[in-house]
Amino acid sequence: MSRVVVAGRWDGGIPAVPTGDALAAIGRGVLTGAPSSTVVTLPVGTGPTFDEAVAGLRSQASFVRVPIDASSSREAGERVAETLGMQRTVIVEGGHNASPDCGIGFLEGLLGDSCIDPRRPEVLADALTRAQGLVADAGVDLVCAASTARPLLGLDSVLAVAPDLEPVENQDTALTAALTQAFAHRPLGRRQLLEGQDVHPARLRGSGAGGGVGAVIAAIGGRIVSTGDLLSQLLDLDDIMEGCDLVIVAEPELSSPLLAESTLERVTGAAAAHALPVVAITRRSSLSHFEKAEWGLHGVFETEESVTLEDAGRRVARTWLR
Repeated sequence: MSRVVVAGRWDGGIPAVPTGDALAAIGRGVLTGAPSSTVVTLPVGTGPTFDEAVAGLRSQASFVRVPIDASSSREAGERVAETLGMQRTVIVEGGHNASPDCGIGFLEGLLGDSCIDPRRPEVLADALTRAQGLVADAGVDLVCAASTARPLLGLDSVLAVAPDLEPVENQDTALTAALTQAFAHRPLGRRQLLEGQDVHPARLRGSGAGGGVGAVIAAIGGRIVSTGDLLSQLLDLDDIMEGCDLVIVAEPELSSPLLAESTLERVTGAAAAHALPVVAITRRSSLSHFEKAEWGLHGVFETEESVTLEDAGRRVARTWLR
């Protein structure tokens, strides 16, 4: 009897269905192609898929998500404020927003404030200090699940590069200067072991997540963890791969620029640790043979919108589970 793990995401894919439904369809196909198999489906991804991935973990932590189309992160801050003192761990997921608010909305929502001017460093610095005290008093482990590695400040930041990787032409240098000053030497009381940009919370990898929520969380005593790493730990990916025979990864589109901000590598990495074959089911792929190997893929099945996900699962099973 073969054991198959079907993992990944389908946000933005065709057919337009939730990730759980897409993985279930692939799983049904696998069982049709290899009736004696057992199938485990596992949503692993960012955005809406993140919500599905952690749905069964809400007794362990509180989860808040900043939608990538949100122009303000205030609602996320308000939701975190509501959970302080109720959970030991609060996790905020966010990616590369098209309209980053530098995390100011999150800070205002957390503090119940509405007049934090990011262009006044002393005002922003005071707000960060108050928020740090709030988090410390609550004794909460505040985590940013960063679905982008881009920082808040810098040449490759969310303020300098749009989600489509085009440069942002009109940058507010006065705002950047104020943010640089306000976020410096945060959180207060931290022992500075290094000097340079790596210790600046707004220049850390992932600090641009949620439009800058990552930077605020890092500046008030929280931590930033990539979404892929976090889900790998929370879902025990390594344990799930134990005793498996095949891993099928769902990813709407396989292209290097898009995969750079995906969680695909965490799934293929867990599979590689157990020497498992990995086959991707995708709408379309532009990866070369070398790139497929780089991403840990042994095979790719393209639906090209003409093959159903269930049929794709059946064909993969008949090819790889003989």
